[in-house]
Amino acid sequence: MIRVSFLSIVLAAVLLWSTAWTAARAGAAETSVTEKPAVKAGIDFEAGRRLWSLQPVGHPHPPVLTNDSWSLGAVDRFILERLRQAGLEPAAAADRRTLIRRATFDLTGLPPENSAVEAFLQDPSPDPEAFAKAADGLLASPQYGAQWARHWLDVARYSDTKGYVYAREEKQFVQAWRYRDWVVDALNADMPYDRFLLLQIAADQVEPERSPHLAAMGFLTLGKRFLGVTHDIIDDRIDVVMRSTQALTVACARCHDHKFDPISIRDYYSLYGVFKSSAEKLVPSGEPGPANAGFDSELAARMEKLRSTLAIRRGEQSARVRATIAEHLLAQRELDKYPDELFGQILNAADLNPVFVRRWQQFLSEARQRRDPVFAPWFAYAELDPDTFAAQSPRVTADLLSTSGENLPPLVARAFATAPSSLEEAAKRYGTLFAEVEEQWRGLLETDPAAQQLPDPNAESLRAVLHGPHSPCAVPDEAIVNIEQYFPTDVIEELWKLQGEVDRWLIQSADAPAHATILVDRTEPSTPRVFKRGNPLTKGDAVPRRFLEVMSREAPTPFSQGSGRLELARAIADPDNPLTARVMVNRVWAHHFGAGLVPTTSDFGQRAGAPSHPALLDWLARDFMDHGWSMKHLHRRILLSAAWQQSSLLPADNASSQKALETDPGNRLLWRMTPHRLSFEEMRDAWLAASGELDRGLGGKAAELWAGRFLRRTLYAFVDREDLSPVLRNFDFANPDLSIPQRSDTIVPQQALFSFNHPFPAARAKALTSPEKTDGADPAHKVRLLYQKLFQRSPGAGELEAALAFVQSGPPAATENPAPAAWQYGYGTWDEATGRIGSFTPLPHFDGDAWQGAEGLPNAVLGWAQLSAAGGHPGNDRQHAVVRRWTAPRPGVFAIQSELIHQPPEGDGIRAFISHGGRGLLRSTKIHHATEALNVEALPMEAGDTVDFIVDINEGLNSDQFLWAPQVVEVPATAAAGATGDVIGAKWDALKDFTGSAGQPLDAWQQLAQTLMLTNEFVFVD
Repeated sequence: MIRVSFLSIVLAAVLLWSTAWTAARAGAAETSVTEKPAVKAGIDFEAGRRLWSLQPVGHPHPPVLTNDSWSLGAVDRFILERLRQAGLEPAAAADRRTLIRRATFDLTGLPPENSAVEAFLQDPSPDPEAFAKAADGLLASPQYGAQWARHWLDVARYSDTKGYVYAREEKQFVQAWRYRDWVVDALNADMPYDRFLLLQIAADQVEPERSPHLAAMGFLTLGKRFLGVTHDIIDDRIDVVMRSTQALTVACARCHDHKFDPISIRDYYSLYGVFKSSAEKLVPSGEPGPANAGFDSELAARMEKLRSTLAIRRGEQSARVRATIAEHLLAQRELDKYPDELFGQILNAADLNPVFVRRWQQFLSEARQRRDPVFAPWFAYAELDPDTFAAQSPRVTADLLSTSGENLPPLVARAFATAPSSLEEAAKRYGTLFAEVEEQWRGLLETDPAAQQLPDPNAESLRAVLHGPHSPCAVPDEAIVNIEQYFPTDVIEELWKLQGEVDRWLIQSADAPAHATILVDRTEPSTPRVFKRGNPLTKGDAVPRRFLEVMSREAPTPFSQGSGRLELARAIADPDNPLTARVMVNRVWAHHFGAGLVPTTSDFGQRAGAPSHPALLDWLARDFMDHGWSMKHLHRRILLSAAWQQSSLLPADNASSQKALETDPGNRLLWRMTPHRLSFEEMRDAWLAASGELDRGLGGKAAELWAGRFLRRTLYAFVDREDLSPVLRNFDFANPDLSIPQRSDTIVPQQALFSFNHPFPAARAKALTSPEKTDGADPAHKVRLLYQKLFQRSPGAGELEAALAFVQSGPPAATENPAPAAWQYGYGTWDEATGRIGSFTPLPHFDGDAWQGAEGLPNAVLGWAQLSAAGGHPGNDRQHAVVRRWTAPRPGVFAIQSELIHQPPEGDGIRAFISHGGRGLLRSTKIHHATEALNVEALPMEAGDTVDFIVDINEGLNSDQFLWAPQVVEVPATAAAGATGDVIGAKWDALKDFTGSAGQPLDAWQQLAQTLMLTNEFVFVD
């Protein structure tokens, strides 16, 4: 019996509606499959192969042009030919200052250093030679890998988290950042692109154990988890592989043949079988670090606990299935009650698990095909009409014993020596028969633990059904992520808890050695079957695992090596593949020019349209492969072209300008360079570089984007798939749920609001004008310093005059030691001995409603620590209590009025303290699901004295949110002396006074710096 919660029904309904029947786990044991031609009149593969993108990459020769003083190489001759055909001329070359800034941002994502600009400007070499040296220097910079890794990570839908998962599963991936770092290192090392792809798809099959290159497989394993629904996870992997490498939308063939492209539903399920035959595995991806007894012993203990418990639970579950053979046989009559893949269903140990019911279905189907004599009686009896079973059974039994008796195993023949009266009785006889064989086997193991089989061959044929390599009773020896649906719900939760202990130890420990989540081939690869209309409950023909039919001139050859992933990777990286080189060349071109030669960089199908320069695309693709698939060679080809070095300015002649705009308004023919705005990462990193604060170090764990002093490149910010920073969304950051070929380029008010109001750009403006960087400089020189830092040039006379006029009329500089705000918001550790907070540290991030550790919660360091106007939540342990601090503005006597509320019945509540900075503890309480007044009638204080309102967890972290908005009231002298009557002085109300302002407004110099930071000259690359 299966118990289904109401929530699970709702979730299942939503899932079916939104993902077109994603409720099943497909997969069958390996069988021999002969490929059939795709049956659909709409797909003509021969015609499909005539699509321009599926034609072999040609060997075009650059055109020979007359009167060509513009071209610097073959790339330019292709472009100039097309411009002349349209009656257009290219723009003039950009000046050196523009070129070095453009190249530095293109290749490193950072502004150029002043010294690099000056060196380039002063280089006496001819322009092409001088720029070639500068470009080579940029390509050799470690920052090149950081910039171009971000472009690939967009395509690879990179994230540090899994997205929405059940609470029992750890939300973060284990060391996802190892994949990000691998991409950076691979690009910096100029790894050949064909190997770059091969490792991301099949590193497990070409690299040794512990190889750092195993981290490359994060490309496949770091996608969205889809609540563990296998079909959607596989669909995501098919999609990211085929979009990123082939620019084909193969996932559109999940439910039917592709509407436009020559991709059949059989193609889709051929690839489905490749990934269904692969299982996730967490493995070391580097040599062990220095011995750390504490870390190593704890990791070993956690892993052993997981391993041993998983082995026990696998054995228990397999034993339950072996003990219920009759029930599993009878369940074949009502398969509609047993979905292929569970979703939100609650199972206990007594329930028949649908996964095993479906495994028995597949096992029996294959046994019927091979005429397995063990189950010959079952197949015969299952054909009978239940209403006439008793009457027909003697005849069937007699036929079995007479015609097939010589083939029937004696134990089976003995079990059916008499005719059963019903199919239920036949199933019970099988159950009894297998129970006897299991008893024999257990008895043999007691006397001979090393036994491999029963001595009686007839009994062994039955034992193989229970324990053999193809047994439908066995739970695969794989990680819980692959096999959770084989277990009852309580076991799933137990095993995920143990897996979470391992994962969190690796995620949170600074000493953790390198690990990677990879795919490995399953022991028994599966032969996929087409899901009719994408519904896994209605399976169609079996198909072999193979590459796309349209990519093969002959009948496609089935993969024969395990899952076929390595063969798939090699088919993709094959120089004869017409798509791979073209697609990557086009991606790189798009990032350098703002648009690809083919504008749809992840779709080279029928709807993509022809490339603007087809011969150039093929020439670049061929040149790319001929030069060892070198990415840096490709960059150099593009950057050293006259086309890339053009000015972005319109022709000075108005008629020429008008003609160019009318003939080619989108600049597809490249008659000038198109300016582009910096991405958010480039803009943030450029601000940090300009202020001299940027940490250019490479690699390592991700950090919260707005946490404390996070001054590394934005590439190293934590990417939360479920809770992506609103700032990133506002600035068109790539959606980590999807493979994103090119980012949108929007202009929305939120971008300006961030730039003017967020603490981050304000802090950079302060850093740009800090006294240690400009101290002693006269105003004019300070303006020149700002221009040098931001624009690598000196201001013009008008710019200098305007800047000086602004700072002279602007607001005064902030005081060096401003008076503290009445209310401050921080965290610390409660010291029982002193009755005070150990140290007060301000919470670093204000999200518009509350102060907390970072933009997203929980924060990696401070957990759920948060203070809002009305209350908050303590951190995840007692070392991170939240502290609302009030500072007395003057001497006097003050009263405290407050009401603390802890509402949830869950958990064990919170602890709260009121503490005076000098006197220590004033009030304290432990409160759970209750309300309590915490007041102080009269408290003498000096100016600058503090009172802290402190909350931490009780014994455990669970539902610890609270409401507490104290008021501090100044008591007039008469009231303090004992006068009667309600006399009320000044009041400080935590609720009404709550603010996100944490400092003084910017002074005139800081405002000037911030204004220059937001100019088009800084934010756009010309």
